[in-house]
Amino acid sequence: MIRLDGLRQFATLLCLPVLLWSPGVSAQDPPQEQLEEPEEESVDMPVALDEINVTAGYSINRDEPTPTVALTSAEILELPHFGDDVFRALPLLPGVSGNDVSAQFNVRGGLYRENLQRIDGQEIFEPYHLKDFQGVFSIVDPDTLGGVDLINGGFPAEYGDRMSGVLDMTTKRPDARRFDLGISLTMARASAAGRLANGKGAWMTSLRRGYLDLILGLVGEDEEEEREGSGPTYWDLFGKLDYELGPSQSVALQVLAADDRLDEREREIEDGFPEREESDTGYGNAYLWGRHLGIVGSQAFVESAVSLGRVDRDRHASEESFNREFEIQDVRKMDVFGLRQDWSWQPSDRHLVKWGFDARSYDVDYDYFNRRLFLDEIGTPPGSSGNGTTRFDRSFSDEQYAFYAADRVRISDPLALEVGVRWDRQGLTEENQISPRLNAVYDVGDAGALRASWGYFYQSQRPHELQVEDGETRFFPAERAEHRLVGWERSFRVAGRRLDLRVDAYQREITDPRPRYENIFDAFTPNPEATNDRILIAPESASAEGIELFLSRRSAGRFAWWVGYALSEVTDRIDGRDVPRSIDQTHALTIDLNWRPGDEWNFNFAWLYHSGWPTTAVSAVAVTDPDGSPAIVPVIGPLYGERLGDYHRLDMRASREFRFRSGNTLEFFVDVQNLYGRENPAGFEVDDRRFTLLDNGEVEYLPKEENYLGFLPSFGLRWRF
Repeated sequence: MIRLDGLRQFATLLCLPVLLWSPGVSAQDPPQEQLEEPEEESVDMPVALDEINVTAGYSINRDEPTPTVALTSAEILELPHFGDDVFRALPLLPGVSGNDVSAQFNVRGGLYRENLQRIDGQEIFEPYHLKDFQGVFSIVDPDTLGGVDLINGGFPAEYGDRMSGVLDMTTKRPDARRFDLGISLTMARASAAGRLANGKGAWMTSLRRGYLDLILGLVGEDEEEEREGSGPTYWDLFGKLDYELGPSQSVALQVLAADDRLDEREREIEDGFPEREESDTGYGNAYLWGRHLGIVGSQAFVESAVSLGRVDRDRHASEESFNREFEIQDVRKMDVFGLRQDWSWQPSDRHLVKWGFDARSYDVDYDYFNRRLFLDEIGTPPGSSGNGTTRFDRSFSDEQYAFYAADRVRISDPLALEVGVRWDRQGLTEENQISPRLNAVYDVGDAGALRASWGYFYQSQRPHELQVEDGETRFFPAERAEHRLVGWERSFRVAGRRLDLRVDAYQREITDPRPRYENIFDAFTPNPEATNDRILIAPESASAEGIELFLSRRSAGRFAWWVGYALSEVTDRIDGRDVPRSIDQTHALTIDLNWRPGDEWNFNFAWLYHSGWPTTAVSAVAVTDPDGSPAIVPVIGPLYGERLGDYHRLDMRASREFRFRSGNTLEFFVDVQNLYGRENPAGFEVDDRRFTLLDNGEVEYLPKEENYLGFLPSFGLRWRF
């Protein structure tokens, strides 16, 4: 049962727009904020997305104090993205990193759990398919999106409880009836959209079903491997219905749901040794939310929302390999009820005031058990969780509240300033936080625009984030990140072509970072808590800093391109020493080229390079046991004291559209990840069978190198009618 105590008093506020709206102004066309470019309006009012032209790449927008990275739906679909997943395209942008396997992404050295993901104003939790494999795909269908904004630091006061980045997605509003059928190497999809009630209403729905079990057989599964049961399957569903109640207000009802299942039984690998692996895992996400948008008078706009959400997992895993025994039963369920309201009031063309609140009620159930036995250990890394049994069966309830206010004013013609503050309250840990925010932009004419941002950004540990699999049974206080950002951007012409340049420098100082557990050798195991390389990392503080450059050519012609470069460092302070994070990459370079030779063909090439990620060295020495026999003792080096080799790959996406006189279209696309088949190092597998005692008394160690995915093609068809 979802608890409503303490939230009912807010429900009456949701009725205010219905009582206060003024006729004669459409809720689909709210009063424009003179301090913002029109495309920024589309972020807050998704019902008007079809009327908004969102700029590409790093936006050059001298009036908006907060810099964002904005992509249109067309650009999203043009970028190479395996599995039709917008999340997998984000690492092409400066300051964003990810790996070949997962759709999870990191912003400026932050952990993936530090990002806020929203779709039409609704936060979505753990929005990934195939979580047993670090979340291979997201649950968001890119064909439903009208725009994507990534705020990679210094975000304004309306965003809270996350401290790295904000991914704000808005969906399309269809202007005509259409149907869509598609099939690719990883999934099949069907969607439909249309208008109703003489254009006052619009609806859209999308259903996708994946079958990654087929693709796994093409990208490196052992030919001698035998299976019983089915591989991973997944599906997701999105639906939206909006309707204009009158000239100044509209309502919308939306749903997003996803489900995953993995059923594996037994494998036989390597020299005939039997290895028993049972999975039977299931994950679910479901969200239902309603919104009301209204005009109050001629100068104010308000959005109200009520939502229900559920995130659950049902995970059973039993693994026995060479006398090792793991037994894991993991059942969790989270229910969330939320109320939200956002106001904006513009008393003049030089002044904008924003305020609002967010209230949530959480109910979370844990039923967790595991049994571990490590017999072929390479040694116990410092901070290792070691051997033992973990049992946990408890429920938690929490209420969280937030209120924000911000004042944006144009002090002079070149200078716009936004000052904001946010208050957050978590009942579970009985904490309150005050987060001041400051964003400024100064237009220096032909020389471009200068930006500066500063603020505090807190992140609480939510009730469903307790790491019970590692024996954690208490919640930690909120983390705090202080953001400092300065930037310069300018548009200029070369040979008659417009180029956009942006340079950003940032620094993030994190105090009270939450302890976390990581697998230092094998990060891609489906049962990370049942390995002997899992360690506790409990930093005293953390910091991230860097410089980013982005040069792009915005063009409606045949060619468009961008080049992005980042020089960065992210470290944890552990025992008085700065230790690089596992995702630290000193240099990162991205080059993207889009070529449209005609109206029917489109080609996109993206090349990505970054320095090798940190790893931990392993060696060994020979010793003599008390009985006089020789023995090998593994030696684990400093945490993340070594580097893997550099990473680079070239991706390509080519599409061909066939148009028919009936108005129907057929699109065929080919998407190739790692076009030249680079074997990029991902780490190495460590166990004691790879140590050999030589005749001279030295120890030879031959670790098994692990590489990311190699040449990976996919293709698909899409029929629109």
